[in-house]
Amino acid sequence: MLFTITLLVIIGYVAWRLLQEENPLDKLPGPPRKPIVGCAFEFIGMTPQGLFKRMRHYAKVFGDRYVVKVMSRRILHIHSVKDVEIVLAHSKNIQKSKPYTFLEAWLGTGLLLSTGSKWHRRRKILTPTFHFNILKNFAVVMEERSRVLVEKLKPLDGLDVSLMPVISDYTLVTICETAMGTQLDSDKSTAALKYKSAIMEIGSLLLSRLTRVWMHNEFLFRQLPTGRKFKKCLNTVRSFADNVIMERKKDWKPGQGDFSGDADIGTKKRLAMLDLLLEAENKGEIDMEGIREEVNTFMFEGHDTTAMALVLGLMLIADHEEIQERIYEEVNSILGDSDRAVTMADLAEMKYLEAVIKETLRLYPSVPFIARTITEDFMLDDLKIVKGSEVAVHIYDLHRREDLYTNPEEFRPERFLNGEVIHPYAFVPFSAGPRNCIGQRFAMLEMKTVLSSICRNFKVYPRVKGARPEMVADMLLRPADPVQVKFVKR
Repeated sequence: MLFTITLLVIIGYVAWRLLQEENPLDKLPGPPRKPIVGCAFEFIGMTPQGLFKRMRHYAKVFGDRYVVKVMSRRILHIHSVKDVEIVLAHSKNIQKSKPYTFLEAWLGTGLLLSTGSKWHRRRKILTPTFHFNILKNFAVVMEERSRVLVEKLKPLDGLDVSLMPVISDYTLVTICETAMGTQLDSDKSTAALKYKSAIMEIGSLLLSRLTRVWMHNEFLFRQLPTGRKFKKCLNTVRSFADNVIMERKKDWKPGQGDFSGDADIGTKKRLAMLDLLLEAENKGEIDMEGIREEVNTFMFEGHDTTAMALVLGLMLIADHEEIQERIYEEVNSILGDSDRAVTMADLAEMKYLEAVIKETLRLYPSVPFIARTITEDFMLDDLKIVKGSEVAVHIYDLHRREDLYTNPEEFRPERFLNGEVIHPYAFVPFSAGPRNCIGQRFAMLEMKTVLSSICRNFKVYPRVKGARPEMVADMLLRPADPVQVKFVKR
């Protein structure tokens, strides 16, 4: 009996080896690969902190290119600027990789997850949202909301403040009013809190699924406790977004989403991204499900990514008093002692603040890696990447390379003013190439507005000088523990 079982195992192994297609990626280094399962067992039960550390370890041990093989999947991991440019600049290989499909139940196949002709159509519909004239309209809202945030912080003078709840409130309210045209009044605060909590839980549930290969099957995932929790969270975020859509739609009129002319900032009803989507629906270019996809995508990407960047930016600013004072001096030189509202022209003059934000995003890119499924064979310099392979671009590791940045672990905004960053693909916090982030100008405008407002009104101090949180692998780059600072009125 034992002999028969052994023989069957040997025959099965030989058959599996014979059926395996020869793949150039198999010659690259990577974690140990076992027959059939590959590296799958390497990640089972790993914590988010553990996974983040493991990927950083792999980059150091295996170098610029390494392969993680899970069952029949081969995932090439890269972080050299030469490889990153080839992958991100490719005009055809723009399809997101398998893990992104886990988001489809939530985001559908909107701008983030779609590919091919659908992605091109959606990109074309949404691009006018970020026209200069529309951003001017949005900047007014951002400035108003920044003032509200400052007023909320004043009673907390000198106290330890956990940043994420406060900052994510600001970014969620701002994205709702600018992109969706809906104000989150006090009666909606409970729904907003549930929405934010659900997004946080979705991130941890998706990570749990990603590191457990048996959960990759959609049917099986739905039957498991993790899948049932995911569905519950999904109902919460969908309900919130649907209410936003219906509230805007009930008094929307054709022509309200015409973004071709100048946005009248003084109008009672400001233009929003949702108006453009409703206009596209009126023209037959998108249906209601398509609107829902884009609203869910922008509600997530437009508040959570920016919130994380602001939290980590304030952490760094608090820890570097001399940098904080330079921001204050720059803002003061533009606005003086006046209490007038900051304008887009004012923000454009804040070159040092912009460098501070970029340096924050270099050290802590909100999206630490992006991945593609290869749909067309191509050459990565001397390496052939065949159709069906996956490529993961590690932005976090790219941004901390010593051959690109002097003292890469150091927070030094001046590097973005003195020409140190010379390669166009050395700094890609918003991705690059055809699939670059459509909302990057919006995000930079929002971060400049709120940080200038905070530094104009407060000195910010760290809870513990020099402390840096452990980071975790999630949908976004997140600290393992809450980041706290003190706000002291100037």
